[in-house]
This record gives sequence, structure tokens and C-alpha cells, in this order.
Amino acid sequence: MQCKYGTTVVYTIPQNQPVMKRTIIFTVLLLSATFIYAQYQPTTKSESYRSIFKVSAAMFTRNTFQLGFEHFFSPTSSFQLNAGMRFKESEYEQYWGVVSDAQLRFHVYTLIQPQNSHRLYFAPYAAFIYEERESNIWNVNGFQEWVKDDYNAMGTGILFGWSYSFANRINLDIYTGGGIRKAFGVDQDFDDTIWNYSYSGIAPRLGIDVGFWF
Repeated sequence: MQCKYGTTVVYTIPQNQPVMKRTIIFTVLLLSATFIYAQYQPTTKSESYRSIFKVSAAMFTRNTFQLGFEHFFSPTSSFQLNAGMRFKESEYEQYWGVVSDAQLRFHVYTLIQPQNSHRLYFAPYAAFIYEERESNIWNVNGFQEWVKDDYNAMGTGILFGWSYSFANRINLDIYTGGGIRKAFGVDQDFDDTIWNYSYSGIAPRLGIDVGFWF
């Protein structure tokens, strides 16, 4: 390039500029992918996991043993499937059944720290229940007799919850919410209060799950 003083200044373009550009782009993409993948971690000091195996502590109070499996598709969404067995046998009442539900979870807030992590989510769900039961009741003649019944129930609704991970791989999931449930084939002689699975109407949900990342 010619200056007004007659001096020629020559600018040399580095020959490795395309290589440097590719290196910078690759580094940015790698860092971005690492950040995204890190969002699956229970804590920043633990390994990266995508799934949680759970046991429902709250369902024990309803004579139900329930297991759950949650899998993350992305840092902000996951799918959870629950399945359990309900069983009780006493002098006046006997029943057994199966309960299940599927949830699509949307994590609207995530905070991952060195020792723990917090996730807030909402989850639409669909549920299915089947139960057989017998009750020892007094009939119209004044005698006790065993009365059998079986029914199906389906429901849908939405949950709001807090997922807390600590100790590298332990997870505590606390949720509440509710929806609508309809039971089919329920004997009218049986109690169908709001907390029973045979209830039809607007039903609340409240639970605590304890899980393990893997």
C-alpha cells in the first residue's frame, strides 16, 4: 500500500487463518456441547447421567409399592413412567390391583451446583388403575358376607414438582397437583371417597419419590 510520504507498507495475511477459524469454531461447539451435556448431571462433581430409578415413599401409605423410571431427552425435558402394585389383606377387607401413569416433564428451572442441584418442573400425566377387592359387610338379613368387586379407572391431569439431587447420585422428588379421574364398574356399596382409587371426579395428587441417578 502506498502512503503519502512515499513509503510502501505491506500487510501480510497469516496463511493459517482458515485453520485458526476452524479451531475456534470447533472449540466453541465443543464447549457448548459440554455445557449442554453437563445439565444432565446430579451435581457438577458427579458423572453425567441421563436416567433416575425411583421408589415412591408416599405410595406406601396407600398400601402400594410403586417404582418409577425417569429419562432425560434434553436438559429441559424428560419422560417418567411409574408402575406399582396395590395389596392389602385383613379380616374385613382384601384387595389387590395395579397402578400406572406416564408423565412428560418440562423443567422450567435448573440450578446445578458442586454438591447438589435443583429442578422445578410441570408435568402433564395420564394414569390407569385396575383393582379387585372383597369386603366383609353386613347384608340386609343381618349377616356378614364377603362382597366382591373389580373396576378400572383412568385419569389425566398435571403435576408441579421440585427435583432435588445430592450426594452425587441421590434424588428427592416432591410433587403435587391433580386432575380428573373416572372409575368404571365400581359397586355402589363400596366407599369411594376422594382418596380412594375408585373415586370419580376431580382428584388431588401429592407424593415423594426417592431415586438414584444412573
